[in-house]
Amino acid sequence: MRLETRGIVHVSPRRGWFVVEPSAEEAIAVYEARRVIEAGLLRSMRVLTDEGRKALDAHLNEEKIAMAAGDRQRLTYLMGDFHIRIAELSGNAIIVDILRDLTARTILISMLYQSEFHAAQSHDGHCRIFEAMQAGDFVRAAELSVDHLDEVEMGLDLTTRPDPLSELRSSLSLPPKTVPSVSQLSDPKNHNIKGAIKTC
Repeated sequence: MRLETRGIVHVSPRRGWFVVEPSAEEAIAVYEARRVIEAGLLRSMRVLTDEGRKALDAHLNEEKIAMAAGDRQRLTYLMGDFHIRIAELSGNAIIVDILRDLTARTILISMLYQSEFHAAQSHDGHCRIFEAMQAGDFVRAAELSVDHLDEVEMGLDLTTRPDPLSELRSSLSLPPKTVPSVSQLSDPKNHNIKGAIKTC
């Protein structure tokens, strides 16, 4: 039920659970909410502890590894988790829980609308935010966070929704049936073809 509350799945009576596919309008609303919450969170922070610095640095290294390996699924998860890690540093459990909900929706949005190029761009945005936090400039970090979310949203292709089953549909498609021509039917060599044709 928690997944349904977060807007990740939809439960249909007697049919089962279905993963929600966010619309373009919902995607825009999610990013608007994230800009407000994450910028406010960063502005309220005063210091980045050594433990926090190590945690974020390790996380960014994980992003690099996932990018090098071409692991799209892992990278998408890490992109959202970076923002949750920052929220955890605040010690505010309510904000952490809210961002978990929003980033879970963002992951679905990314899987539908984001390209590999823009995923790499997201990593660069995370690095800039981290650098500002290390410098103790949390106002700048907040500004960079908004810029980062703007950049990611602009990189989404909200005009079309890719079909996740397109490759499967293509691989299962059968070649069109060929109908024998009149000349083939009249050729004695092809008498088996005539015998194989039946009227209904």
